[in-house]
Amino acid sequence: MITTTEALAEAVQAAQAAGAVGIDTEFIWDRTYYPTLGLVQIGYPDGHCELIDAPEIEDWSPFAALMADPDTVKILHDAQQDLTILKRACGAYPRNIFDTQRSAGFVGLSSTISLSELLKTLVRVRLDKSETRSNWLARPLTPEQAQYAEDDVRYSTRLMDKILDKAEALGRKQWIIDEMKCYENEALYEEFDPEADMPRVRGSGSLTNQQRNIVRALGTWREVRARKRNLPRNFILSDEAIITLMKRPPESAEALQPSRGLTERCLQRNRGHIWEAIERGISGDLPDLPNGRHKGPAPDDGYESRVDLALALVKGICLAAKMDPPLIGNRAEITAFVLEAGSADPARHRMLRSWRGEFIGNRLLNVLNGEGSISIDCETKLPVLID
Repeated sequence: MITTTEALAEAVQAAQAAGAVGIDTEFIWDRTYYPTLGLVQIGYPDGHCELIDAPEIEDWSPFAALMADPDTVKILHDAQQDLTILKRACGAYPRNIFDTQRSAGFVGLSSTISLSELLKTLVRVRLDKSETRSNWLARPLTPEQAQYAEDDVRYSTRLMDKILDKAEALGRKQWIIDEMKCYENEALYEEFDPEADMPRVRGSGSLTNQQRNIVRALGTWREVRARKRNLPRNFILSDEAIITLMKRPPESAEALQPSRGLTERCLQRNRGHIWEAIERGISGDLPDLPNGRHKGPAPDDGYESRVDLALALVKGICLAAKMDPPLIGNRAEITAFVLEAGSADPARHRMLRSWRGEFIGNRLLNVLNGEGSISIDCETKLPVLID
């Protein structure tokens, strides 16, 4: 196992020489705000694998160079979480990423397919997943853990090649290449601003304006504190405590007393901070939340039927083309697209950009604006869009 920066640099040089490698992580996410990285795997085209002992690495700069290298393909499965963890570890924004899970949706498979199922389908390899819930911080690794970790990246380049071969046969290879650029959006790797977000607190529905502000203020303080101390949010202040304080806000810091979800220990540590947040919520000294509403006309009586029509068309056309419908967009995106059809802007709607526009977006927009038509293919019994 790699435990030094020097050995890591050699593994990275070999990865760059190979041109494409599999990457995976193993981590523990228990009693911390951030995942604790235990292992990073690199899988080479010849089947050789390297395991990086993450807690032992003090200088991640060689790995940062690999992640940022635009000439080396990094192959991951369900890439976003791993990329976020690796960005936090090494500091580099990823370039040239290939996600085997997402790309599977372009070649007749699900875009949420598991790695074991994808390997079984395309490479005829069966993975042993018995070590999924292992303690990846324990040392030494067991032989079973090492085998499991290596197998997750051993077949990565073969799997990518299989997917791209299928995509090329379908005329979609460039679509996948374009789609993979989404992982180069640096905004994906930035932590959200708690001031600009309504916290998720169980039991916080149907609130008055003041109650909403108290929940926001307490949630903002909790989020910042949890990040700073690297503890789960509920270890700082439970949802139950936030609801209790929201429903019956005290009149002073001294009036704060242990109650449901609010322990004496929590008060001893955070009484002043909790009171400041409550005061802030009562005063309404909070920034406006971003307006996520659509920019088109207000919903009319028929908009829900148009949304249903658009969803049905997306599903039917994707089924006919052996594309996974969720790749096109979720219900919220399609609803906004329908409502803004009269003035739809590609900058706001990815359904009009790149391969999505070519595949369905532009023709669907024509239908929504009364300029296209729909028919049913008599053989497939599925809808088709007619320009």
